Amino acid sequence: MTIRRRLLLMMGPALGLLMLIAALIDYRIAIVATRNSYDQALTGVAHATAALLSTDSGVLRFATPSPLRAGAQGGANGDLLYLISGPDGRLIAGSALLPTALGAGNPAFADVSFGGRALRVATLRVTTTQGIARVTVAEPTALRSQALHAMLIGDLLVDFFELNAVLLLLSIGVYVSLRPIRTLSEQVEGRAPREFQAFAEADVPGEVRPLILAVNRLLELLNDANHAQQRFIADAAHQLRTPLAGLLAQLELLLSKPSAAALKSDLSSVHRAIQHVAHSANQLLSLARAEPLDTLPAHFKPSELQERVALVVERNLDRADLAGIDLGAEAAPALVLGDAWLLDDLLNNLLDNALIYTPRGGRVTVRCGLNADGAFIEVEDNGPGVPVAERQRVRERFYRSAGSPGNGSGLGLAIVDEIARVHQAQFTILSGAAGRGARMRVQFGAPPEAGAPS
Repeated sequence: MTIRRRLLLMMGPALGLLMLIAALIDYRIAIVATRNSYDQALTGVAHATAALLSTDSGVLRFATPSPLRAGAQGGANGDLLYLISGPDGRLIAGSALLPTALGAGNPAFADVSFGGRALRVATLRVTTTQGIARVTVAEPTALRSQALHAMLIGDLLVDFFELNAVLLLLSIGVYVSLRPIRTLSEQVEGRAPREFQAFAEADVPGEVRPLILAVNRLLELLNDANHAQQRFIADAAHQLRTPLAGLLAQLELLLSKPSAAALKSDLSSVHRAIQHVAHSANQLLSLARAEPLDTLPAHFKPSELQERVALVVERNLDRADLAGIDLGAEAAPALVLGDAWLLDDLLNNLLDNALIYTPRGGRVTVRCGLNADGAFIEVEDNGPGVPVAERQRVRERFYRSAGSPGNGSGLGLAIVDEIARVHQAQFTILSGAAGRGARMRVQFGAPPEAGAPS
């Protein structure tokens, strides 16, 4: 789950709760404001009604003009629902059963039930020449309820849109704030597996800078560890090659002497074991040459694959003849940017793997040339092939399939994969002709511009 989605899931319920609380507060405020507004209007009606009182021969009278009847509310016939009583409680006009408000205020207000309806009444005490008269007017509370419901719905709609606007702005803010991390992620994904240059720190926000600094420290440690590993492998391989070469020469000289005839079988076994150790040392050296950072494509030179194939095949003809294997080449001109030593190591390991696994009487063909995707190298044999389930594992260092012939080190295809990666090429393992054997291809990119091959 992304940070933005997690933050929205965390903030959404909290903001929704705040919206409900705000709506309740707004509703309470609306109730008070609406009640005060309607009460003021009802007070105005009470004063207007009281203004119609008059004294005639010492008697309080009330005249209801036609405009008042036309604008009256709440009566059974659409007239104003009211009650006017004199100082002695005598009914002057209106509905005698209408409840009055008995509060201390003037006017006093009360919520009552009358005639099966909820009413809001206001009772105004009016001083006259005959004493204090009471004017009570009433209106249905349904009008207030309708206004309050409309306000509540309006508040909820406004709060809902405000909540969505806040979530949208929050989402945009998180998206913009995380842009430096996305940029860093894209830079990391775009780098080669062993490219350890530090990331720029100048253009990142202060909140992200500690992350950049930590990543750069980690890259520095990885770079140091990588160089130390390469130095160790290269030094160990170099230290092994010289004494092993001398030991092999002495054994070969000893095997050629008649006095060693009785020990020839044992000495041959020792000779093969030392050859295996020497081969492993050479492969480790090849792996060390393929991995350092100074073998990036920027340092490569144009190299002709046809020449590389011819040299490698020529060096292995005697070995193929002794093994009873038909070794051939189908090489066409193909120019690539690369390191000649590494390309020779790549070809040597592909061919060595094919010769090991191809039985006597078999066939191995080395190809190179150009196709629609660019230059390629291909080694095909009619041996047992590589099962689909193991085609990824055989690239791993020191991995050998069950029942593999000989006593190889399991580094050959790992070296091929590493050299292909350094050359930004794709190493694939396929089946041979008619589904028999193996066909191992290294597909390079588009060929470079014509230049002197190395």
